[in-house]
Amino acid sequence: MSIFYQDRAEHLQFYLSDNNICTPHLHKQAELFYVLEGHLSVTVDGKERILSPGEGALIFPNQLHSTDTDGTSRILLCIFDSDFCHSYARYFRHTHPENNFFVLDKTDVHSKIALMGLLRLTRDFERKAPVPPDILPCAEGYLTLLLSRLFAQLSLTDLPESEDLELEQRLLIYLDGHFTENLSLDILSRKFGVSRFTLSRIFSEKLHTTFPNYVNAKRLAYAADLLRSGNLSVTQIALDAGFGSSRSFFREFQKEYRTTPAKYRSSLTH
Repeated sequence: MSIFYQDRAEHLQFYLSDNNICTPHLHKQAELFYVLEGHLSVTVDGKERILSPGEGALIFPNQLHSTDTDGTSRILLCIFDSDFCHSYARYFRHTHPENNFFVLDKTDVHSKIALMGLLRLTRDFERKAPVPPDILPCAEGYLTLLLSRLFAQLSLTDLPESEDLELEQRLLIYLDGHFTENLSLDILSRKFGVSRFTLSRIFSEKLHTTFPNYVNAKRLAYAADLLRSGNLSVTQIALDAGFGSSRSFFREFQKEYRTTPAKYRSSLTH
Protein backbone atom coordinates (compact mmCIF):
# COMPACT_ATOMS: atom_id res chain seq x y z
CA MET A 1 0.00 0.00 0.00
CA SER A 2 1.49 3.35 -1.07
CA ILE A 3 1.48 6.14 1.52
CA PHE A 4 2.45 9.65 0.55
CA TYR A 5 3.01 13.10 2.00
CA GLN A 6 1.02 15.81 0.24
CA ASP A 7 2.83 19.16 0.21
CA ARG A 8 0.25 21.79 -0.78
CA ALA A 9 1.12 25.39 -1.61
CA GLU A 10 -2.43 26.77 -1.33
CA HIS A 11 -3.62 28.26 1.98
CA LEU A 12 -7.20 27.22 1.21
CA GLN A 13 -8.95 24.90 -1.21
CA PHE A 14 -12.61 23.96 -1.16
CA TYR A 15 -14.75 22.41 -3.85
CA LEU A 16 -17.30 19.69 -4.61
CA SER A 17 -15.72 16.30 -5.25
CA ASP A 18 -17.46 13.37 -6.97
CA ASN A 19 -16.61 9.74 -6.18
CA ASN A 20 -13.67 10.73 -4.01
CA ILE A 21 -10.93 8.11 -3.69
CA CYS A 22 -7.52 8.86 -2.19
CA THR A 23 -4.83 6.48 -0.95
CA PRO A 24 -3.36 6.92 2.56
CA HIS A 25 -1.63 10.27 2.91
CA LEU A 26 -1.01 13.12 5.30
CA HIS A 27 -0.23 16.83 5.08
CA LYS A 28 0.34 19.87 7.25
CA GLN A 29 -3.14 21.28 6.50
CA ALA A 30 -6.45 20.44 8.16
CA GLU A 31 -9.13 18.82 6.00
CA LEU A 32 -12.91 18.77 6.22
CA PHE A 33 -15.21 16.29 4.47
CA TYR A 34 -18.99 16.67 4.35
CA VAL A 35 -21.10 14.12 2.47
CA LEU A 36 -23.88 15.49 0.25
CA GLU A 37 -24.82 12.37 -1.73
CA GLY A 38 -23.99 8.65 -1.58
CA HIS A 39 -21.55 7.18 0.91
CA LEU A 40 -17.89 7.85 1.59
CA SER A 41 -15.52 5.57 3.48
CA VAL A 42 -13.02 7.58 5.52
CA THR A 43 -10.13 6.02 7.44
CA VAL A 44 -8.21 8.16 9.94
CA ASP A 45 -5.24 6.74 11.85
CA GLY A 46 -6.53 3.23 11.18
CA LYS A 47 -10.16 3.94 12.21
CA GLU A 48 -12.66 3.50 9.40
CA ARG A 49 -16.18 4.89 9.16
CA ILE A 50 -18.76 4.92 6.36
CA LEU A 51 -20.21 8.42 6.11
CA SER A 52 -23.75 9.05 4.83
CA PRO A 53 -25.33 12.35 3.71
CA GLY A 54 -25.30 14.80 6.59
CA GLU A 55 -22.14 13.31 8.12
CA GLY A 56 -18.57 14.45 7.90
CA ALA A 57 -15.03 14.27 9.21
CA LEU A 58 -12.51 16.83 10.41
CA ILE A 59 -8.91 15.69 9.84
CA PHE A 60 -6.17 17.40 11.84
CA PRO A 61 -2.71 18.16 10.40
CA ASN A 62 -0.43 15.15 10.08
CA GLN A 63 -3.16 12.57 10.62
CA LEU A 64 -2.85 9.65 8.22
CA HIS A 65 -6.11 9.33 6.29
CA SER A 66 -7.64 7.89 3.13
CA THR A 67 -11.02 7.88 1.37
CA ASP A 68 -12.91 5.45 -0.81
CA THR A 69 -16.24 5.44 -2.63
CA ASP A 70 -18.16 2.25 -3.36
CA GLY A 71 -20.64 3.38 -5.99
CA THR A 72 -21.09 7.13 -6.21
CA SER A 73 -20.70 10.02 -3.83
CA ARG A 74 -20.57 13.81 -3.78
CA ILE A 75 -18.85 15.68 -0.98
CA LEU A 76 -17.80 19.15 0.03
CA LEU A 77 -14.04 19.03 0.51
CA CYS A 78 -12.22 21.83 2.32
CA ILE A 79 -8.44 21.86 2.89
CA PHE A 80 -6.92 24.76 4.80
CA ASP A 81 -3.81 25.86 6.68
CA SER A 82 -3.91 25.25 10.42
CA ASP A 83 -3.77 29.01 11.05
CA PHE A 84 -6.32 30.00 8.40
CA CYS A 85 -8.92 30.28 11.16
CA HIS A 86 -6.68 31.93 13.77
CA SER A 87 -8.78 31.05 16.81
CA TYR A 88 -8.16 27.34 16.24
CA ALA A 89 -4.49 27.35 15.15
CA ARG A 90 -3.16 26.25 18.54
CA TYR A 91 -5.62 23.34 18.71
CA PHE A 92 -4.64 22.09 15.26
CA ARG A 93 -0.95 22.33 16.12
CA HIS A 94 -0.91 20.87 19.62
CA THR A 95 -3.87 18.45 19.88
CA HIS A 96 -5.58 15.61 18.07
CA PRO A 97 -9.23 14.58 18.37
CA GLU A 98 -10.20 11.23 19.84
CA ASN A 99 -13.00 11.08 17.26
CA ASN A 100 -12.74 12.83 13.89
CA PHE A 101 -16.33 12.24 12.76
CA PHE A 102 -19.44 14.36 13.19
CA VAL A 103 -23.16 14.35 12.38
CA LEU A 104 -24.55 17.70 11.32
CA ASP A 105 -27.96 17.12 12.89
CA LYS A 106 -26.28 16.77 16.29
CA THR A 107 -24.92 20.32 16.03
CA ASP A 108 -27.02 23.48 15.84
CA VAL A 109 -28.44 25.77 13.17
CA HIS A 110 -25.22 27.78 12.99
CA SER A 111 -23.33 24.76 11.63
CA LYS A 112 -25.88 24.36 8.86
CA ILE A 113 -25.68 28.06 8.00
CA ALA A 114 -21.88 27.80 7.79
CA LEU A 115 -21.97 24.70 5.56
CA MET A 116 -24.61 26.17 3.25
CA GLY A 117 -22.48 29.31 3.00
CA LEU A 118 -19.40 27.31 1.96
CA LEU A 119 -21.48 25.40 -0.57
CA ARG A 120 -22.73 28.62 -2.12
CA LEU A 121 -19.19 29.92 -2.39
CA THR A 122 -18.07 26.84 -4.35
CA ARG A 123 -20.35 27.95 -7.18
CA ASP A 124 -18.46 31.24 -7.53
CA PHE A 125 -15.18 29.86 -8.90
CA GLU A 126 -13.74 26.86 -10.72
CA ARG A 127 -12.27 24.01 -8.66
CA LYS A 128 -8.79 24.21 -10.16
CA ALA A 129 -8.56 28.00 -9.94
CA PRO A 130 -7.15 29.73 -6.85
CA VAL A 131 -9.76 30.91 -4.39
CA PRO A 132 -10.42 34.56 -5.37
CA PRO A 133 -9.21 37.12 -2.80
CA ASP A 134 -12.69 38.59 -2.41
CA ILE A 135 -14.04 35.18 -1.36
CA LEU A 136 -11.38 34.46 1.27
CA PRO A 137 -12.92 36.60 4.06
CA CYS A 138 -16.33 34.94 3.57
CA ALA A 139 -14.75 31.48 3.52
CA GLU A 140 -12.81 32.24 6.71
CA GLY A 141 -15.98 33.47 8.42
CA TYR A 142 -18.07 30.45 7.49
CA LEU A 143 -15.28 28.02 8.34
CA THR A 144 -14.61 29.66 11.71
CA LEU A 145 -18.32 29.48 12.54
CA LEU A 146 -18.45 25.80 11.58
CA LEU A 147 -15.32 24.95 13.60
CA SER A 148 -16.73 26.71 16.66
CA ARG A 149 -19.61 24.21 16.61
CA LEU A 150 -17.57 21.14 15.71
CA PHE A 151 -14.87 21.76 18.32
CA ALA A 152 -17.54 21.81 21.00
CA GLN A 153 -18.14 18.10 20.20
CA LEU A 154 -14.51 17.01 19.97
CA SER A 155 -12.57 15.37 22.77
CA LEU A 156 -9.07 16.70 22.24
CA THR A 157 -5.87 15.02 23.39
CA ASP A 158 -2.64 16.98 23.80
CA LEU A 159 0.17 15.83 21.55
CA PRO A 160 3.29 14.71 23.41
CA GLU A 161 5.73 17.59 23.67
CA SER A 162 8.43 15.37 22.22
CA GLU A 163 6.48 14.90 19.01
CA ASP A 164 8.26 16.95 16.36
CA LEU A 165 5.75 17.65 13.59
CA GLU A 166 8.25 19.84 11.76
CA LEU A 167 10.71 16.93 11.65
CA GLU A 168 8.00 14.66 10.30
CA GLN A 169 7.15 17.09 7.52
CA ARG A 170 10.80 17.71 6.62
CA LEU A 171 11.52 13.98 6.59
CA LEU A 172 8.64 13.07 4.30
CA ILE A 173 9.25 15.99 1.95
CA TYR A 174 12.89 14.91 1.70
CA LEU A 175 11.91 11.32 0.92
CA ASP A 176 9.51 12.50 -1.79
CA GLY A 177 12.47 14.03 -3.60
CA HIS A 178 15.13 11.41 -2.84
CA PHE A 179 13.42 8.00 -2.64
CA THR A 180 15.30 6.72 -5.72
CA GLU A 181 18.65 7.30 -4.01
CA ASN A 182 20.57 5.07 -1.61
CA LEU A 183 18.74 5.52 1.70
CA SER A 184 18.88 4.05 5.17
CA LEU A 185 17.84 5.08 8.65
CA ASP A 186 21.52 5.68 9.45
CA ILE A 187 21.85 8.08 6.50
CA LEU A 188 18.68 9.93 7.48
CA SER A 189 19.73 9.97 11.12
CA ARG A 190 22.92 11.82 10.21
CA LYS A 191 21.13 14.19 7.86
CA PHE A 192 18.42 15.23 10.32
CA GLY A 193 20.50 14.99 13.47
CA VAL A 194 18.17 12.64 15.33
CA SER A 195 18.33 9.01 16.37
CA ARG A 196 17.30 6.06 14.24
CA PHE A 197 14.70 5.30 16.92
CA THR A 198 13.06 8.74 16.50
CA LEU A 199 12.83 8.25 12.74
CA SER A 200 11.58 4.68 13.05
CA ARG A 201 8.89 5.85 15.47
CA ILE A 202 7.54 8.34 12.93
CA PHE A 203 6.95 5.52 10.46
CA SER A 204 5.48 3.06 12.96
CA GLU A 205 3.27 5.45 14.94
CA LYS A 206 2.26 7.97 12.28
CA LEU A 207 2.32 5.99 9.04
CA HIS A 208 1.62 2.53 10.45
CA THR A 209 4.40 1.06 8.35
CA THR A 210 8.18 0.65 8.41
CA PHE A 211 10.87 2.75 6.76
CA PRO A 212 11.76 0.02 4.18
CA ASN A 213 8.11 -0.55 3.30
CA TYR A 214 7.49 3.18 2.88
CA VAL A 215 10.45 3.66 0.54
CA ASN A 216 9.64 0.47 -1.38
CA ALA A 217 6.05 1.61 -1.93
CA LYS A 218 7.21 4.92 -3.39
CA ARG A 219 9.76 3.19 -5.63
CA LEU A 220 7.21 0.66 -6.86
CA ALA A 221 4.63 3.36 -7.63
CA TYR A 222 7.28 5.28 -9.58
CA ALA A 223 8.37 2.13 -11.44
CA ALA A 224 4.76 1.34 -12.36
CA ASP A 225 4.41 4.88 -13.73
CA LEU A 226 7.56 4.39 -15.85
CA LEU A 227 6.20 1.10 -17.17
CA ARG A 228 2.97 2.83 -18.16
CA SER A 229 4.47 5.90 -19.76
CA GLY A 230 7.74 4.94 -21.41
CA ASN A 231 9.80 2.43 -23.34
CA LEU A 232 12.71 1.99 -20.95
CA SER A 233 13.89 -1.54 -20.33
CA VAL A 234 12.71 -3.21 -17.14
CA THR A 235 16.31 -3.35 -15.92
CA GLN A 236 16.75 0.39 -16.47
CA ILE A 237 13.45 1.11 -14.70
CA ALA A 238 14.60 -0.95 -11.72
CA LEU A 239 17.75 1.16 -11.46
CA ASP A 240 15.96 4.47 -12.06
CA ALA A 241 13.42 3.67 -9.34
CA GLY A 242 16.17 3.07 -6.81
CA PHE A 243 16.29 -0.72 -6.57
CA GLY A 244 19.76 -2.15 -6.07
CA SER A 245 19.20 -5.01 -8.49
CA SER A 246 16.73 -6.33 -11.03
CA ARG A 247 16.17 -9.36 -8.83
CA SER A 248 14.97 -7.32 -5.84
CA PHE A 249 12.80 -5.18 -8.14
CA PHE A 250 11.13 -8.24 -9.69
CA ARG A 251 10.50 -9.76 -6.28
CA GLU A 252 8.99 -6.62 -4.76
CA PHE A 253 6.98 -5.75 -7.88
CA GLN A 254 5.42 -9.20 -8.11
CA LYS A 255 4.57 -9.12 -4.40
CA GLU A 256 2.78 -5.76 -4.80
CA TYR A 257 1.12 -6.14 -8.22
CA ARG A 258 0.71 -9.94 -8.43
CA THR A 259 2.41 -10.01 -11.82
CA THR A 260 5.80 -9.41 -13.40
CA PRO A 261 6.85 -5.96 -14.67
CA ALA A 262 6.84 -7.21 -18.27
CA LYS A 263 3.34 -8.68 -17.99
CA TYR A 264 2.15 -5.51 -16.25
CA ARG A 265 3.38 -3.41 -19.16
CA SER A 266 1.94 -5.84 -21.71
CA SER A 267 -1.48 -5.76 -20.06
CA LEU A 268 -1.65 -1.99 -20.58
CA THR A 269 -1.29 -2.28 -24.36
CA HIS A 270 -4.16 -4.75 -24.87
